[in-house]
Amino acid sequence: MVEIHIQEDIFREHSSFRRGIVVAKNINNSGPSETLEVKLEEAIADAAKHPIDIKSNPRTTVWNEAHRQFKSNPNKYPPAHCALLKRVQKPGIRIPFINKIVAIMNYNSIKDVTPVGGDDLTHAGRCLELRYATGSENFTPLGCPEITEHPNPGEIIYVVAESNEVMCRRWNWRNGHKTRITEETQAIVMNIDTLGEHSEARAVETRDRVAEMLAEFCQAKIETTLMTPASFLYKLAV
Repeated sequence: MVEIHIQEDIFREHSSFRRGIVVAKNINNSGPSETLEVKLEEAIADAAKHPIDIKSNPRTTVWNEAHRQFKSNPNKYPPAHCALLKRVQKPGIRIPFINKIVAIMNYNSIKDVTPVGGDDLTHAGRCLELRYATGSENFTPLGCPEITEHPNPGEIIYVVAESNEVMCRRWNWRNGHKTRITEETQAIVMNIDTLGEHSEARAVETRDRVAEMLAEFCQAKIETTLMTPASFLYKLAV
């Protein structure tokens, strides 16, 4: 049994926050997918052709304000979807096809201008929490297995409760190395986070598309839910 928990204080301070959850098991994440690569390239080309103003678009500014609220500078540590959009809105930019799951995350994050991230359940733990940091937790940045750092007290983190290992710092800024998704990944939990106007409907729409793509391209067995102020604890069998 794995529990996913969101600290109630986060919902109190960010009342429009919703988290769509997709749990995928029995995944085939190995090898390429020409169809998926084309879809990702089309999303990138469309973002470059129809760029948004990251400094004024409601789907980016709402996250910048949320980051400032827990005293993180979004200009220095931008939410992941803002950084991704800033990158792909430049003409002629391509991003590498790392694996099918990462491509699905990037595609949906670009298409819906929203944070989409995931972790390998096999390398996580039994209780996954989105909560405020004490500062005692450990974080190994993605791609830097030799580094261990600590979040700032009061920072919103996604953490394995029993090990104090941070899976993502600054809510949705940077993922950890230990729960990264690879071609060998067989079970994941993917998070679709929304804030602001129509956040619940947007979380459900993106969540359901992610679930369909994981089933289609990775032959995964899917389970979904929505985390809200009235539903901040979710239990799943693994």
